[in-house]
Amino acid sequence: MRPYFRLTLRPILATSLIILALVEIVFLSEQFTGLMDRVVKTGGTGWDLVRLLLWEVPEILDLALPVALLVGVQSAVGRARTQGELVVLTAAGAPVGGLVRGVLLVGLLGGLLSFAIAGIIAPAASYAQRVALHALTVQHIRARISEPGESGSTFRAQGVDFVATGADDASPSLMVRRPADARPWRFAFAGEWEVTGPDEDGERGNFRLGQVTAFGDLPRLDGEMTEAQMNRMAAGSVDVGFEMDDILPVLDRTPRENERPVVPALQALMAGEVLEEATNPERIARIWARALLVPAAALLALMAVWGGSVRGVRAAALPLALLALVACDLVTRAWLGGIAAGPSLWAASGVVTLALLGLPLAALWRAGEALVRPGRG
Repeated sequence: MRPYFRLTLRPILATSLIILALVEIVFLSEQFTGLMDRVVKTGGTGWDLVRLLLWEVPEILDLALPVALLVGVQSAVGRARTQGELVVLTAAGAPVGGLVRGVLLVGLLGGLLSFAIAGIIAPAASYAQRVALHALTVQHIRARISEPGESGSTFRAQGVDFVATGADDASPSLMVRRPADARPWRFAFAGEWEVTGPDEDGERGNFRLGQVTAFGDLPRLDGEMTEAQMNRMAAGSVDVGFEMDDILPVLDRTPRENERPVVPALQALMAGEVLEEATNPERIARIWARALLVPAAALLALMAVWGGSVRGVRAAALPLALLALVACDLVTRAWLGGIAAGPSLWAASGVVTLALLGLPLAALWRAGEALVRPGRG
């Protein structure tokens, strides 16, 4: 295995990394516009944008890993085969099975990496991105409440309206309109204001309003000629306490299903224990199916190299391998995901493993030295 491993490992890794980088660039380009718009609207910085993009990387990496490895193995082994390097190694006494074992080892390591990314790294990145987006939103809301900007700018949070009023060439005042059932006042105008807080617990804040005029709500009018006077009060300055979740969105720090690592749930499944209510066994099954797909992609690449020896199949060998990879991904993830949990899951996982790895290994064993001999024509 070692001669083949030394010959093909570096080109396999180089080609796979190039493909992964290209796929990351393409997918991140699609995410860039939406994330940049979110950062600009919330007053974030360029570093905030970079962080949000970096947290998209693991999910894209897991999606692209099987395809990158398939193309990397097919390219590296196919080149060595065409140039006769594999024939030289075979003539020197290196068994053909060493090539298959070396490629399978790379695929299994890739499968472990896929499981780690999808089951541990990507959930942590998803959680970190949600926390960062919430922090940007809170920062933006605080800035708009504290300094509403030019006259006419409006902001609404939790049923409370904040409107900057006054002349455009002067510092605007702040109008606050609370819900209809708010007591003791519904409307207030402040010539100056600032927001203090939150407190140490992050729950309580304070509006410090200056030059305040506050009004109660209008009573309902009965009949055509009923007059009503609004309750009015004025003060030089007023401190209005508020709960932060009345104005600012509160972050639910409980990890969501896609933000939970799957290792504890997988251990519980293996021990036959009851899963937590928030755990989705279907997600674990699909992650496992995707991890099996990575070594299967490496073996499919070898079959594409073998098929390239046939003149009529040579041009279609790689597209057919990619098509087979996509079909295997869809079928296995749908099947294992549908079974989800229970003893049948392990039996189904064994069948999937045998189909994805056993069948290609049997075909490659039957190919023998035809796998390393350059094709004719």
